[in-house]
Amino acid sequence: MMTLTGAFGAVIFLFPDLYRKFATILLYERPDSIEWNERFTSGVRIIGAIYVFLAAKTYRDRRNETQNRR
Repeated sequence: MMTLTGAFGAVIFLFPDLYRKFATILLYERPDSIEWNERFTSGVRIIGAIYVFLAAKTYRDRRNETQNRR
């Protein structure tokens, strides 16, 4: 599951405007009336970076755990 989270995080980190477009369509009845500020884009990128970091950390921890069992 964390692999998917990391992939999602990478997408929203690299393409925050694309994420904003799809999220607006899915979450709001009238997406054309929504106005975003630039701070939102920065926030989305931070969240994406956190997701990637957590996925990488989980991957590393699982790998270390597997190697220690041998």
